[in-house]
Amino acid sequence: MPPFRSARPPEPPTNPDDWRPQQFGRGLRASPDTIVEPGWEGVRVIARYENGRSHLIDADGRDCTSQFEAVSEALAAAARADELILDGYLTVQPTQVTAGIPESSVQVPTSGQMMAQMIVGARVVRPTVSERPIDPDRPVAFVAVDLLRIDGTTLLDIPLLERKRLLDGALEPNDLIRITPFVREPCGAYITSWRGLGLQRLFWKDANSRYLPNARNDAWSDRPMPVK
Repeated sequence: MPPFRSARPPEPPTNPDDWRPQQFGRGLRASPDTIVEPGWEGVRVIARYENGRSHLIDADGRDCTSQFEAVSEALAAAARADELILDGYLTVQPTQVTAGIPESSVQVPTSGQMMAQMIVGARVVRPTVSERPIDPDRPVAFVAVDLLRIDGTTLLDIPLLERKRLLDGALEPNDLIRITPFVREPCGAYITSWRGLGLQRLFWKDANSRYLPNARNDAWSDRPMPVK
C-alpha cells in the first residue's frame, strides 16, 4: 500500500481581485504552535486599500463598500501602506461594550481585563455585554484578522505569526478599525474576558499556517466559547 499523502493545497487565483476569505477547516488540535483569537461574528470580508480608496468584498464576491461607507473611509485613514489586502469582519461587537452605559460607570480594568482593552479600544465597563442584548444601532467596525498583501508583496505563503507582525505595522487602529488580539495557551484568563464581553466563539489557528484564499484550511478552526 503506498504511503498516505495529504492533498496538495489548491493554488490561489493569480488575480487578487478574485480572492475570497479562507474557510475554516475540520478541526485543529491544540499544540505549542496554536494561537487563540476571539471569534468575531458579522460579515466576513476581504478589504482592499489602494490609491487612497478602500473596497469591501464579502465571501460571495459582492462589493459592499457603499453599505459601509464609514468603515471604508476609516480604513483609508488607518492604512500605513500604499496597498493593503486584509481578511476581517464587519461587526458591531467592538463598539457594543459601551452602548447605553453612563460615563460615571466606567471603571479602570483589572489585570485580567487588559486583553479586553485591545478589543474595544477603551476602558472596560460594567455591566458586560452578556448582560444585555446587542444594540443593532451601534456603529459597525472592521476587525482585521490577517494581512494577505502589502505594497505589491503577496504574503499567502508567509507563516501566520509573521503576517500578524506585519499587520500590526500596516494599520493605525481607530474607532472603526481594529486589529484582533491573539494569545497562546494557557489562555483561560483571556477567554474569561472575551466571554464577559459577550463573544461566543473562539478561533484556533496554527501559528505557522499559510493562507488559502477561496479554500478550506484545516490549520484554522472555529469553536464555541467554553462555558467555564
